[in-house]
Amino acid sequence: MLSPSTKIGVGFIGVGSIALDHALVILQLGHSIVAACSTSEDSPRWKQFKKIAPEARYFSDIDALLEDTDVEAIVVCLPWFVTEGVLAKLLVSSKQILIEKPAALSANTLEDLLALPGIDVSNKIVGFNRRYFSSVQKLKERINKGGIKTVEISISELVARLGKKFGPSIIPNILVYNSCHILDTSIYLLGELKLLKNYSHSKSKKSLSFQSSFSFLETDSGVPVSLIITEENPLPVGIRILFDDETTWHLSPMEQLNVFKGYVVIDPVDGDKIRKYIPRKILTVTEDNKFKAGFLEQMKFFLEGPKGNLNENLSEHLRLLKFLESLSCEL
Repeated sequence: MLSPSTKIGVGFIGVGSIALDHALVILQLGHSIVAACSTSEDSPRWKQFKKIAPEARYFSDIDALLEDTDVEAIVVCLPWFVTEGVLAKLLVSSKQILIEKPAALSANTLEDLLALPGIDVSNKIVGFNRRYFSSVQKLKERINKGGIKTVEISISELVARLGKKFGPSIIPNILVYNSCHILDTSIYLLGELKLLKNYSHSKSKKSLSFQSSFSFLETDSGVPVSLIITEENPLPVGIRILFDDETTWHLSPMEQLNVFKGYVVIDPVDGDKIRKYIPRKILTVTEDNKFKAGFLEQMKFFLEGPKGNLNENLSEHLRLLKFLESLSCEL
């Protein structure tokens, strides 16, 4: 662990939009960005990155950046399909590395890489920033007190939008690229989830399409969990937990936690003969939006500690990938 009193020299592998968000919080914490690896010094992304981190030296070669003595910690922000191709190089490095998800696209690939000789995974983490949300931490505090009755996890993917942005190859990888955020947060909050029954649905069996899934899960303590992962259907995406104190805690969107208890009853009146029962909101926790949500806290943990169980290590990432893959099987 690097000392919180030390100004740390950070290097970047990849300088796209997510790298800019990481760079802003690194500078906010008082650390320095000393180097970055990009495809070209003439690229618009490199020029934009240099506006934020003017002292960063340009590298075209990942190996050279990994070996640079001024680089003490590294943030990897490569395209979703590229990272697993360079992961072996990252794992043999002794340097502290934050890897934007996904570190790998399949459990088998990651498992093989983790079995390589000479790797060091003790200081490598995967960037799941939602764990650091104050909304998630508040819900975690309540869960630790016990009394969960049931849990609902809802995900609706904008498949057409993702396909247009990344091309058709993203479609079979949407769970690993996008849905993984809410599912990682769910496992962080609830512990391991056992799959009891799964139903799947695809628009077309003959073409490359997204596979929706509807699952019944169970926590280690026997709490029932329902999971919906669907395509395009409008619904309140997030995590809803019902407790035995008659409160409902709802993360939706994930940046906002709303807590409800009881109802506000609106009786029928002339012109509106429908009695309405509106859940009574008793608490709201909303993320600060000065920086990308969770990034400042995540970077502080990464660079300065304490490490605790907030960071997702590669063993946890492997378990997450195995869980995601289990959702494609009908039980």
